[in-house]
Amino acid sequence: MSSEVLIKNTIVIYTILLLALVSVAAPVDKEISAIAKALNSRTNGNDAFYSKALSPALSLEVSKNKSDRVQAVNDQLISEISSVLGAFKSASSESRRLESTTAAVAKIESDVIKEGGAFITFTDSNPSAAYSRTFLMIPKKIKAGLTSKTIFDILTSYKRSPKPSDHVYEYASAQNLTQGAVKYTEGNDNSWKSPKALKPFDMNEDVVLKKCRQLLGWRCITSLYQANQLTKGSDASQLLFISTYDLTQNPDHPEFAGDKRGVNQYTGSTALYVVKESAEWILLYGIDAQWNDGKLSFQGAIQKEFKKDFERFKERISSDIQAPL
Repeated sequence: MSSEVLIKNTIVIYTILLLALVSVAAPVDKEISAIAKALNSRTNGNDAFYSKALSPALSLEVSKNKSDRVQAVNDQLISEISSVLGAFKSASSESRRLESTTAAVAKIESDVIKEGGAFITFTDSNPSAAYSRTFLMIPKKIKAGLTSKTIFDILTSYKRSPKPSDHVYEYASAQNLTQGAVKYTEGNDNSWKSPKALKPFDMNEDVVLKKCRQLLGWRCITSLYQANQLTKGSDASQLLFISTYDLTQNPDHPEFAGDKRGVNQYTGSTALYVVKESAEWILLYGIDAQWNDGKLSFQGAIQKEFKKDFERFKERISSDIQAPL
């Protein structure tokens, strides 16, 4: 074989390999681009509503300006989602998808895997921070017709519904918290299960919830939620975005005047939950970044409650699809 032919064959082989890599990476890149665009425009953009309404998570680099601190957290969230989605999508086969994705999550935070899929990493400084991570890989074979949308609807219904000891208030208007009536639901042992659970979020709709508990007085967080469809078909994926509603810039509903329900228990937060499917698997990965202008407290209790909530969520999935996880 002449050197000219060898060079041509090498170029052809290289081109084929490059196209193969691009075809694998492109769907993930498209999703990541869409997630990054939504995240940055809502938390660090010039949108008249979101810029005023939200108090996103900030990095602890207090010497930097607010925009840089927001972007540092956003970049961390996108980096993690990109790593996990990339590992899920680029696995060499369906049989390797679980191993590949689990390894990617373990590289981000090994305790998520060690603790069964839910763990909070605390930074106990002043200001302080916490990263809550949730990870599930569900084999579609456990239930005929199971899709990512099924799991996503369960996720958003679960997030909307009160758990035991919860007091949940849903505002009539995300644009103006003072308008309309507030819908109140008190949590109990069945309020988070079907058929008592509240309905899933509609796609592309802003929903504001105030979630409270009484622990030596009111402890509340008011947050904005939005569900989005990213891709459809056999490669379907969905996104749930959550961020703290800024009650220092926006007046709260008159119902909460005069008590601590109008105060958020941490300063800001930004969360992303992605649900994605392949031919045989459904991935759920969530990361919630929180920061507080002060030191943390009750870390052990928070970690314990987070893991308890994750087990309750898995129970809800099993109950709804009538199949064990």
